Amino acid sequence: MNKLSIHTLIVICLLTCKQLTGQVALFPDSIEELIDTTESVHAISELPDAIKLTASKSGRIDSLINYAYTFLGDRYRRGGTGVKGFDCSGFTLTVFKKFGIKLPHTSAGQGLVGYEVNLKNIMKGDLILFRGRNRRSRRIGHVGIVISEKGQPVRFIHSSTSEGVRIDRLDYDYYKKRYVKSVRLPYLHR
Repeated sequence: MNKLSIHTLIVICLLTCKQLTGQVALFPDSIEELIDTTESVHAISELPDAIKLTASKSGRIDSLINYAYTFLGDRYRRGGTGVKGFDCSGFTLTVFKKFGIKLPHTSAGQGLVGYEVNLKNIMKGDLILFRGRNRRSRRIGHVGIVISEKGQPVRFIHSSTSEGVRIDRLDYDYYKKRYVKSVRLPYLHR
C-alpha cells in the first residue's frame, strides 16, 4: 500500500471507531474537525507525520483567515494598521503579524515576499496583488488575502478605499483587469 492509502485508512478508522466519544464531523474542513472531543488531541497526536503536517498547515491558514474575518466592515484609512482603520497593505500586515509573519507596509513590497504562484494553483492564505487605480501602470498598488479553496472561484478579503474591509471575487471586471500576480508565503505553509 502506498502512504496515501495508509493515511486514508487511518482517517476512516478514526471516523468509524466506536471507542471515541463526542461528535464526528461528516464533512470536515480539517483534521482537527474530524473528531470534536477532548480525546481528539490524543488521537491526532498518534496520526502519522504527513497527516499531522497537513492538519497544522490547514489549521494555521484557517486561523489566519478567521482572524482576517474579524475585521470585516472596518473602515479604510490611508496608512492604517489597526483600531482606526486599515489601508490594504496595513490590513494584510496586521493579519499576518498576528501569526508571526512580518510583511512590508506597502503592497508593492508585499509582492516581493514569498514566491509567485499561477492562478490555477492559488489557494487560501496566498496574497493576491493588483495594479493601483492608474490603468496604464503595471505597478502593484493593492493587495488582499485569498480565502477560497484551490480550484474554486478566487475570493479574497481586503481593505478597499470605498468600503473598508470586505470580500470580493477575482472574476469581477474591476479586479480581473487589474490582477498582477499571487504570491505564497512559505512560512505559512510549513
